[in-house]
Amino acid sequence: MSALLHLFLLALVCDSLIAATLVGLRIVPPDVVLAGAGRSQKFLVLARDADGNEKDVTATAQVRSSAPDVVAVDSRLSVFTARSHGQVNIQATVSGIQTSATIRVADSPSELAVQFSPDVISVLTIKGCNSSGCHGSPAGQNGFRLSLFGYDVAADRDMILKAHGRRRVDIVKPENSLLLRKPLFEIAHGGGRLLTKDSDEYKTLLSWLQQGGKLDSDGARVSTIELYPSEQVLTGKGTRIRVVVLGRLSDGTTRDMTGEVRYSSTDEVTAAVKLDGEIIAGESGIATVFARGMGRSAAIQVSVVHQPAGEDFPKLQDNNFIDELTYKMQRKLNVRPAPLCSDREFVRRVFLDSIGTLPTPEEVDLFVKDVDPAKRSKLIDSLLRRPEYADFWTVKFEDWFRNNQLNSQGRSMGIFKEWIQEWLSEDRPYDQVVRKLITSKGDTFRNPAANFWHPAADFMLKKFDLKKVTPTVSRLFLGVRLECAECHNHPLENFTQDDFYGMSAFFGRMRVKHGTAEYRRTWYLDEDADVEHPVTKKPVAPKFLNGSEPQFEREEDRRIAFADWLTSPENPYFARATVNRIWNEYFQTGIVEPFDDFRSTNPPTNRALLDRLASHFADSGFRLKSLHRTILNSRTYQLSSRREKGGNGPLERMLFAGYQPRQLTAEILLDAISQVTGAPHEFGNYPRGTRAMEVHVPDQPDYFLVTFGLPRRDVLCERAKSPTLGQALHMINGATILQKVQAERNILSEFLSKGWTDDRITEAVYQRAYSRPPSDRETRAIDEFIGTEIAAGRSRRRALEGVLWTVLNSMEFKVNH
Repeated sequence: MSALLHLFLLALVCDSLIAATLVGLRIVPPDVVLAGAGRSQKFLVLARDADGNEKDVTATAQVRSSAPDVVAVDSRLSVFTARSHGQVNIQATVSGIQTSATIRVADSPSELAVQFSPDVISVLTIKGCNSSGCHGSPAGQNGFRLSLFGYDVAADRDMILKAHGRRRVDIVKPENSLLLRKPLFEIAHGGGRLLTKDSDEYKTLLSWLQQGGKLDSDGARVSTIELYPSEQVLTGKGTRIRVVVLGRLSDGTTRDMTGEVRYSSTDEVTAAVKLDGEIIAGESGIATVFARGMGRSAAIQVSVVHQPAGEDFPKLQDNNFIDELTYKMQRKLNVRPAPLCSDREFVRRVFLDSIGTLPTPEEVDLFVKDVDPAKRSKLIDSLLRRPEYADFWTVKFEDWFRNNQLNSQGRSMGIFKEWIQEWLSEDRPYDQVVRKLITSKGDTFRNPAANFWHPAADFMLKKFDLKKVTPTVSRLFLGVRLECAECHNHPLENFTQDDFYGMSAFFGRMRVKHGTAEYRRTWYLDEDADVEHPVTKKPVAPKFLNGSEPQFEREEDRRIAFADWLTSPENPYFARATVNRIWNEYFQTGIVEPFDDFRSTNPPTNRALLDRLASHFADSGFRLKSLHRTILNSRTYQLSSRREKGGNGPLERMLFAGYQPRQLTAEILLDAISQVTGAPHEFGNYPRGTRAMEVHVPDQPDYFLVTFGLPRRDVLCERAKSPTLGQALHMINGATILQKVQAERNILSEFLSKGWTDDRITEAVYQRAYSRPPSDRETRAIDEFIGTEIAAGRSRRRALEGVLWTVLNSMEFKVNH
């Protein structure tokens, strides 16, 4: 059989296989509007199978234009090319299945404007020219000094165009400019060769100079860029896919930017990307591939699996929509979920995760013996009704809302803590709570919500720092990190300096003054205050992140409009940011990870799950207990943390295929130690029996809490999760553990006074700490240890203290699993 005939038969077989599973087609990119005759756009034809996976079938598709004299199709190069003004229908056919798309051709092509910011600044930043190690250092390099990462746009333009006798540019003959010849290495350059003439960065700089090197340019601008196809699953190492990039311009037309962007991957081992945008599958995993150009970014998620799921893939019963959507993604990537955890594992886990306490042995025994199939759901409901629920989640919200007490802070943090605890206990709608925070003002003792602003103010100087408020609000309630945009347009993301100061303008009129007594403060609005843009030096109008600018009367509180926009069910950020933050608390990984870093170049690992959770949260009236209940009742949450050998750790984590063990936080661990030993921790100025979660953290918090990661809360940051040497030493030989183990009136004293045997005491300790009895092997080892201790002349009590100390220092006790 000839090679040509073999390939022909292979193509027929592949085509028949595609036809057998194909359920739909689409042409990407959609909604193409070519600017005029001669403009073109690369395209792909994607086939969708019954599992929702898409495959590039452009090579086998028959693609036709309804009017080739308006738009011609080059199937070999996969390109649409405009011939004349008009509109056409493009039809694609694969194995008898058809799809179509409409393409318009405008009659007034416009030149694409190149702006100094973000376009030129983006090039300088990506190439490292304005970094601290190059021209962005305070002294610059060889007399050429740029602002760090482009925070002073006007000064950078003047340095390039005007400084040193305009020696760096030649507007008449732009190709001769030092700005181009040095990075091309046509002239010696300390930074080496950074550009080639066929690179989009070179073309951007050249176009800017050809257009006169203006700070602002006329003409069409790139509003957004789109990368296709999205969320691809590649099966088999070495599998390749192509991508196309569409730029949407401010004049309503589109531009093929496939060859004008810079591609990169977050994980080259999983998905490597070539300069032309071709993606090559590597090891199993999930990577984000993104394209950057003209100050804009777009991303797609690429998953690699070496073998598709087979018939032996486990079929599971869903508890709710969470299981349906996580299972679908797990099956798509052939990641087998762990089995369900045992009843004993579940009861300990859900107590710690929902109310922050260990279950008592009696509570464990009652749950384990219950034969009701709905007992897990009933337990969850009962836990969410307990007062400890509000105590536990109050601590988390104190971390997030930065409720602290430093020398420069007010003394109303206790009132703020009680206010948080109150609305959590009552399960008030979270959108109403956030609205109360955002619009709060007045005396912080009378209006506890106003304490939210404290960490952004210097009480002694009575200064309010917008640079602290804006990133905090955006991260907490929008899941967006705007920090980079404070000083310069973000070179790798779609947020700009205008976005940062437009959002800041909603809060720019807030002021603080001393209250009616020492350490009291009052927040008020200064109707004449405005936020000044650091570049233009002009007042900034308030602007939402969606670009719209509301209008206000002079005396109107701008924060009210911001709160309305923020908490609207239509807001694409608020509900998603909130459910992702809560999800991260239960799974130690966000659906968007990091959990407060929503951006176009950081897509969710399960978009359908995030969207469904967000809509569920909004539909429930933004009730947090409904969200907790849904997550806790899911089979996904109730999966075991134990995995078979050979599992794919990173993928299992990202796809929530098993419970992730986590170290107990400072307050939970200290309370658990007190609970197991029966020796309450002593907090100064608090009655005996006060739990760590109930304490209003003072200027000098408890040493144990600080050692195990209690945050200062003056800035928004996660608690440190990695164990430290200090923690290990304190558990082994610290006063906290030793005092409780050796206390005269602890649990060992009670057991011994009842005349219990060593085995019974051991079992009781295990039940209190682990929610399980010891195994036969553990019992034998403990009996041997106690015998050895007594033989060495130590008392029985001392030997049992050693057992209790060992249990408290074990990984199983210090970790929720």
